[in-house]
Amino acid sequence: MSGTLPGDFERAPIRVDEEPAVRVAPPGPTLTRAEWIRRNLFSTWFNGSLTVLSGALILFLGFHLLRFVFVTADWSVFRANLRVYMVGRFPLEQIWRVWAVTFFLAGLIGVSRGVLTPARWTRRRLLVVSLAAALGVGAALYLVRSALVWTLMGVAAATYVAGVAAGRRLGRRLVRPLLVGWLLAFPIVVVVLSFGDVGADRWGGLLLNVIVAVAVIALSFPLGILLALGRRSSLPAISWFCVGFIELIRGVPLLTLLIFGRFVLILLLPPGVAFAQIVRAIFMFTLFSSAYVAEIVRGGLQGVPEGQYEAARALGLSTTRTLALVALPQALRITIPPMISHFISVFKDTSLLAALSFSDLLFTARRASQAFEFIGHQAEALLPAALLFWMIAFAMSRWSQRVETRVGVGER
Repeated sequence: MSGTLPGDFERAPIRVDEEPAVRVAPPGPTLTRAEWIRRNLFSTWFNGSLTVLSGALILFLGFHLLRFVFVTADWSVFRANLRVYMVGRFPLEQIWRVWAVTFFLAGLIGVSRGVLTPARWTRRRLLVVSLAAALGVGAALYLVRSALVWTLMGVAAATYVAGVAAGRRLGRRLVRPLLVGWLLAFPIVVVVLSFGDVGADRWGGLLLNVIVAVAVIALSFPLGILLALGRRSSLPAISWFCVGFIELIRGVPLLTLLIFGRFVLILLLPPGVAFAQIVRAIFMFTLFSSAYVAEIVRGGLQGVPEGQYEAARALGLSTTRTLALVALPQALRITIPPMISHFISVFKDTSLLAALSFSDLLFTARRASQAFEFIGHQAEALLPAALLFWMIAFAMSRWSQRVETRVGVGER
């Protein structure tokens, strides 16, 4: 049948525009360094005044700090007590255990870096790494005078480099072995350091701070997740218990809990049951940290859109599967920044062990400054301890930023 029926109309051809419907904004103009300084630091007289005053204050403090570090300070107290700063009262004849753990962790960290971190060297990164390496080697040259220690440090560095090379070569095939290695790393370290006649009471220095922090983080993270889920439970008994536990622990100072664990907790145990002081401290520390982890995770769960739960129910997922596959992954992704900040605080709070006469890094630094030949050198004794704390906290912060970038925290 040909022709045009009544009511029919001739369809106009659809015209496709060559230009996109949404145009991408052109990139901003490239600023020279002088233009950037003028626009950001001297845009107004007030900003210019603040820039000049801030620069003068930084130069003044930097000059006096450098003068103290390189001219007036006497770092012999740190050099004489370097081993005590690192391992405390750990027996000298058993120090090979610490080096064995160092080699194991250096290889594991190297392989992890080779597998997970792409080999991209920008000019800025190369400059920062070179400067940090130069400062580290210079400090080691001043502090370490033993040829044996230099040899062992060289072996540790070579193990790390070999691990990075192996990770780059084998790639993703090492992901599962790496996961197993990290899960077994802490038990292996504890066994190597404590088997035989070397108990946990001989640990000290930075070694004690790191072990306690790792143990508390590893134990409080899953316990905090369980407390957060229990607080949101529909069962009143579980919910009330978790709420009471969290609010009670968060309302008590950490030092009070540590004192309770040392002097009172042992009285509540059954007769014949006793735990080492460091175990009781880790237990109370874990309870304190888990309460804060629970609140961080609860905030992340509240940040998951309600539509995610509705979609999971529409797919027929059970409550357990909804939490495990939908809610928790998104909540943990949201809470990466506050979670890492809390873990950094946990590491720094391990310095409270010094108040209970544990031979941690802060305790050994204070005791080193009280020796007769080093009286009056409290600053030289305490500043290296503060620098070691800062270095580890800064490394954790940088690692957190990389994790946030990989998982896209803050991006839609």
